[in-house]
Amino acid sequence: MPKLLVVDDRDSNRLTLAVLLEEEGFTVQTADSFAQARQSLGGGTTFDGVLLDQNLGDGRGTDLMPLIRECMPNAKVLLISGSVREDEVPTAGLDGIVTKGAAFPDVLELVRKVLGGR
Repeated sequence: MPKLLVVDDRDSNRLTLAVLLEEEGFTVQTADSFAQARQSLGGGTTFDGVLLDQNLGDGRGTDLMPLIRECMPNAKVLLISGSVREDEVPTAGLDGIVTKGAAFPDVLELVRKVLGGR
């Protein structure tokens, strides 16, 4: 089972996405802040994928990219945002963008595609 880290400072977004992904067979861990995500990423647990909210209360999701790449160079990273453009993906080193408010089937399709059909 692919293991995902969902990072979002809004409880409703984070918990809803985690439950829906778990129902699809993913193992999901959550973080509610930049600081908690740093702790999860540096704690020795590896993830197949990370879904990052861009605007966290205590930092920016993309600022976690160096740590993600250092700890888990093969992890796939999807940014969850309503404020980042698609053309920013390659320069930020992301594997894709999930637009906030997207229907869950579309999010699920992107997650599976990025993870290589897992």
